Amino acid sequence: MAKKIVFTTFVLVTVAIVALVMFAHTADAQDGAAAADAPMVNFKILGGFIIEGVVFSIVGLIILMVGYKVFDMATPYDLNRQIAEDNNVAAGIAVAGVLVSLGIIVAAAMGG
Repeated sequence: MAKKIVFTTFVLVTVAIVALVMFAHTADAQDGAAAADAPMVNFKILGGFIIEGVVFSIVGLIILMVGYKVFDMATPYDLNRQIAEDNNVAAGIAVAGVLVSLGIIVAAAMGG
């Protein structure tokens, strides 16, 4: 079950980042004569944006996973067991705080 959740989250985050990267860039203005002959979508640039979004999302998720493992090693108890088996809400909130703070740092670093 946990693997399905992680995979679904990974897919959703990847799609969201790709969509954000695609729609965040502005189009360049063209002169009137060239605009009629030019295609509406430049697939070379669009492909670059998609690749950029996928690479950034994968790197960001790897950094988040490493950050979680470092936090797990820094705590005196097993976070996976505390959250999944013992239903420790405090451990879940602590992990959520760490992941959100790391996510903000990663987003700021990759966004410029």
